[in-house]
Amino acid sequence: MRGGDPVGEQRGQAVLRAILAFAIVSTALHYSHNFIELDSYPGAGGEDGIRPAILLSWPLLTAIGLYGYRLHSRGRFGPAYACLLAYALLGLTTPAHFLDGSPDIAPFWYATIFTDGLAGVAIVAFTAWSALGQHGRYRSRRANPTRAATPSRTR
Repeated sequence: MRGGDPVGEQRGQAVLRAILAFAIVSTALHYSHNFIELDSYPGAGGEDGIRPAILLSWPLLTAIGLYGYRLHSRGRFGPAYACLLAYALLGLTTPAHFLDGSPDIAPFWYATIFTDGLAGVAIVAFTAWSALGQHGRYRSRRANPTRAATPSRTR
């Protein structure tokens, strides 16, 4: 990462890593179950395009999310935020199952609908928090460029 508070940036990376681990486990469980038990989800039964969409979207969006993590760890925040927000869609769209009714699934699998949504919200929240922090650091450096360039002295 570039500049700023290295301890805070490491902590931010650890938080992002934990959020992504949670999201990957939750969405892997949910999307796998959705693929296998497609007929248990309202509005999806019998639609031939759903399974291929799951096979393509989960690995692709997960790879984009992991790439976003990599970019974030290298201080490339703009592209990282775009990747993370794209990945967040995987979890944010899962509760859309309820638009067509309530799935007829076991409580564990039912819970993954909510954990996916929670993971998506957590990714969006982290991205907003990180972006606001980066913006604040940028404004601070811009307002006082000599302070950022001059090492502090103690008397």
